[in-house]
Amino acid sequence: MIPLTGMSGLWSDGVVRSDRRTVVVSRTAILCTLSIAVALAGCRDADAATASCAQYPIPWHPAAGSQAAAQSELSTMSPGATLTWNASEGTLSSVLQLATPLTGCSDGQDVNAQVAGMIAAHPALFQIDLSEWQLPPFYDCEFVDDATLNMPRRQLAGKPVAQDVFAYWLRRVNGVVQLAAVNGTYLPVLDAATGDAMTSCTTLTESAATTRARSTRLTATVYSQCARTGSVNYTPRSNDTFGFLGDAAWTWQEDPGRVLLTGQRTLRVIVNPANYNSALLSSDARCPVPEGDGSQYTVGFDLVFDVHTGEILSVKPGLDCTVC
Repeated sequence: MIPLTGMSGLWSDGVVRSDRRTVVVSRTAILCTLSIAVALAGCRDADAATASCAQYPIPWHPAAGSQAAAQSELSTMSPGATLTWNASEGTLSSVLQLATPLTGCSDGQDVNAQVAGMIAAHPALFQIDLSEWQLPPFYDCEFVDDATLNMPRRQLAGKPVAQDVFAYWLRRVNGVVQLAAVNGTYLPVLDAATGDAMTSCTTLTESAATTRARSTRLTATVYSQCARTGSVNYTPRSNDTFGFLGDAAWTWQEDPGRVLLTGQRTLRVIVNPANYNSALLSSDARCPVPEGDGSQYTVGFDLVFDVHTGEILSVKPGLDCTVC
C-alpha cells in the first residue's frame, strides 16, 4: 500500500499503522459515544411517545379542604360575611357583606390595584394567581361611589381560557371605599399534571382541520337590506385559504364534585375571490376589511373544532364582523 500524499503513516485504508491499537480504541470510543447519544435520543422520543391523553374530557377534582380553608380565612378577614361555595369548581361563588375597607384607595390611586392587593393577601379565600387574569382599566379611587367591575381570566395552566370571570362590588361608606362583595365563576390555579394533560390532549393538527373543513358544507344567511331572504351553502375548495387563529382555548363544564376540561381551536377559511357568487356576496359571510376604505371585503367562515376529537363545534360566517 502507498501512503496518502502529505500524511505520514496514514494509509489508504484510513488506519495509522504505527499505532493501530490506539486508533481502534478511539474508533470504539466514538462508536460508544454515538450509541449513547442515540440511546438518549431514543429515550426522549419514548418519553414523548408515552405522553398521552389518558382521559378526555380531562377530569379535574378540587383539593380536599379548600372550602374549609376559604371559610377560615374569611372569618378572620370579615367575620360578618357570607360565603357561597361551588363544590365542583372548588372556588367561591360569592361572598356577601364583606364590608372590607380599601385603606390605600385614595384620590389618584387605581381601585383595581387596591382590590388586587386584597386578593393577593388572601390566597386561601380567592385562590387567584393575578398573573393569569386581566385587571380592568385604571379607575381612580376618587370617583368610586357604587361600582361593579369584572376581570376576565387570560390563562389556565398556561393555556388560553375562554370562560372564567371574577367580579367585585365597590362602594363608598363614610368616605372610605369598601370591597362590599365578590362573585365569580372560575377554577383555582391548576396543578402541573393537569396542564400536561391539556397539552397532551391537544392533538388536532391544522392539516386535519383543513381536510375536515374541505368536506363540510357551510351555511350563511342571505340578506337584502338586512331582511333575510334565504341561505347559501358553500363547501370550501382547494384554492381557498385555511389557517388556525391563535392557540387552543380551554373551557370546562361542571360534573358532580369535579369539572371536565375541553379545548377548542378556530380554523379560519377565507374564500378565494374566484369562488364568489352573488349569494355569498349578499350573505353574512361577507365582511369589510378592518381599517379598509369600505370598498374592500372578504368572504369567509370561522370553524371551531374540539382540539382532541376534531369535531366541529360551531361555524360562524363572516370574519371579524356581524352583518345586520
